[in-house]
Amino acid sequence: MKPRKSVFSVKAAVAAWSLTMSLAGFCGAAAPIETVPWNGHVGAVSFTFDDALENQVQNLTPILDELKDVHVTFFVTSMGNGIQNNAAGFANLAKAGHEIGNHTDTHAHLSGISDNSELENEIVKFADKIESTMAENGAKVRVTSLATPFCENNDKIKSVINKRHFINRDCGWHGRNEWDVEPEWLSIQAKVWTRSGASVEELLSSLDTAAFIGNFEGAKPWEVSVKGGSWLVVLNHGVTDDKGDDYAINPEDIKKLFKHALENDLWTAPFGTIGAYHRAHFIVDKAEKNETENGYTVQWEIPNEHMPESVPLRVKIDTKSVDEKAIVEQDGKILKQESDGTYIIEFMAKALTVRKPKEGEKNPQDSTTAIAQNPKFEREYTNFTLFDMNGNKLGAVDNFAVPERFPKGTYIIRAESKGHPSKTVKMVHK
Repeated sequence: MKPRKSVFSVKAAVAAWSLTMSLAGFCGAAAPIETVPWNGHVGAVSFTFDDALENQVQNLTPILDELKDVHVTFFVTSMGNGIQNNAAGFANLAKAGHEIGNHTDTHAHLSGISDNSELENEIVKFADKIESTMAENGAKVRVTSLATPFCENNDKIKSVINKRHFINRDCGWHGRNEWDVEPEWLSIQAKVWTRSGASVEELLSSLDTAAFIGNFEGAKPWEVSVKGGSWLVVLNHGVTDDKGDDYAINPEDIKKLFKHALENDLWTAPFGTIGAYHRAHFIVDKAEKNETENGYTVQWEIPNEHMPESVPLRVKIDTKSVDEKAIVEQDGKILKQESDGTYIIEFMAKALTVRKPKEGEKNPQDSTTAIAQNPKFEREYTNFTLFDMNGNKLGAVDNFAVPERFPKGTYIIRAESKGHPSKTVKMVHK
């Protein structure tokens, strides 16, 4: 079953609804911090490209330069002198915000290597070589993720990967990861693209499924197996019109997929970026508060020393239990609340403080936040639009209510007002 496509405005509306729902459920939560799923998007996708191919640099660079909100991962190797011959191009891609990951030195069959030192040469030492090669070409790169060649993996291989990386990509069927289901970090599954084994339409449908767009009520669990927005990982190789290369995808087709991911409001970011955000949430959301005289602190541990240097998290924080004008602080820096009521915290800081303001100290919140937290804000909306769960626009309504003339079921209402953030609510019409 293929989910139905939807219009852009509804993708944004569904994303906003996802954020609203996640924040609304926070009030009854015991934890002081709750991470917003997928950085406030309805879902996420990581496009990964293996083997350090010249056609990736040539054909993806102009597309990625045009689509500034798309960031991808390149898993590089020395096979065919790939990284050596294309170092300058990959360094430029790294400087543009794309991830450079490790695909081992020689693209060897790792499961056939019995010598630990040989495995370390393929994985650990080559990660160092990637960083030095990128530095020689003007890009500061920290290699934190790996993709196993031929998707061969076992416990011995994982133990060596873990010495230098916090996450690894293997292969899989649908390549989806759910928000509250912790994956095996050294064996993340990916959907594999081949000309003979998939179609562009199938991948477009997979992007819809990751965004949870469509009616999944009649789907069998093994066909869809999702309950909300998920993280889709896609494994690609070459990017070329050469139809003789079964693993390659046409440039116009990968551009179509990139655009559809953005239309669906999927967080389209590198494998290591989304992986770090996802992994961090399982730690932060379980962290407990330590009461202080004027508030509380929260501390947590970093699960792997090889995570990225910075892992920003969009979170909801319990401040009202401390004070209506409570201050949130990390490393002595006061954090400003976002317009949607969330905070952007640094996971790698390993702690934060929520405290009452000192005498004469002002809370650095802007007027937008004040509006968003005002109980009267909801009554200031002037336009209400009704959508069904397939993303079809049904017309204007008077308020957060589904008119009686519509069939019983679940709908989405988006409220808008000039000068204020929009609000999207899921409504059950009984």
